[in-house]
Amino acid sequence: MGGGTRMRTVGLGVGTGVLSGVVGLLPWIVTGMRLPLQNLWATPTVDPADMPVALLPFSQYSVGLIGAMLLVGGAVAGLAVRLLGERRGLPGRLATVLAVTGLLVVQLVALVQTAVVTGAGLRTDRSIGTGAAISAAQVYLVALIAGTLLAIALAVVLLVVLARTAPGVVVVAVAVGALAAGTWVDAFLVSPVGFADGSVSAVLSVTRWVPAVLVGLGIARTGLTSVGRVIGSVLALAVLWSGSAAVTAVTAALGTRVYLPYPLELASFGAEVFRSALGPAGTGIGSALVALVIGGAGALAWRWWRARRDRVAP
Repeated sequence: MGGGTRMRTVGLGVGTGVLSGVVGLLPWIVTGMRLPLQNLWATPTVDPADMPVALLPFSQYSVGLIGAMLLVGGAVAGLAVRLLGERRGLPGRLATVLAVTGLLVVQLVALVQTAVVTGAGLRTDRSIGTGAAISAAQVYLVALIAGTLLAIALAVVLLVVLARTAPGVVVVAVAVGALAAGTWVDAFLVSPVGFADGSVSAVLSVTRWVPAVLVGLGIARTGLTSVGRVIGSVLALAVLWSGSAAVTAVTAALGTRVYLPYPLELASFGAEVFRSALGPAGTGIGSALVALVIGGAGALAWRWWRARRDRVAP
């Protein structure tokens, strides 16, 4: 590999990771990136415009969105690396490492900047525990940082799996990315701490099927031509079903302030919501069925098209 080619490869790989990370943050970027109002803010603030600019929406009400944006960034980067490897012959292992580097630059800078800005504004006069004084604000900030670091780690794993593994595994990773994409799309319609009006709710009733459509397309593109791909498709449907319920449970639990000081009650409430969301009252079953129909029909259509193409090829 010559010097010019090496530089182009490095630029393309790192640029893919950086651009994907920015794409993941788009729902927050378009809002103006003002930190959500904080319950533990040192200065009483009621106008969101008075809050500082932060690269992530640190708030217990925005945990799902933070995770979704970071995971979408990882998923976009992984799919881009895979596509570049197929179309441009970009070395897979090197491209993956470079994309991970670019993604981490964006996501870690966003985390550090947000943590510094949030920490500087939080109050410190409310303590918990009987030993060393630990402020509630410190616990809150550390929990958000830890959760964000976990999401960044999962985004890296998602990138690597999508870029480097066999199709039967890739389709499961697509299901994870699809769940994140559903929240990501909805964030363009509803602010992280806002509520949907009637017209927006009508659109949300359509966008709720985004994960199902993406998983269905993933199954169709992967195909059902081997045992591994069939198993992967079944697992993808299971991830879509259970993941939809998990997103509903986490969002409901963290959005209920009364349970936040009581971890056991919070976990119990979340578990109850999860069990309910798994059943007919939840969206998981419907999403899995829609994905199954799209995936099955798409796989048959893809197989027919390839067979027809092979017959007419000289």
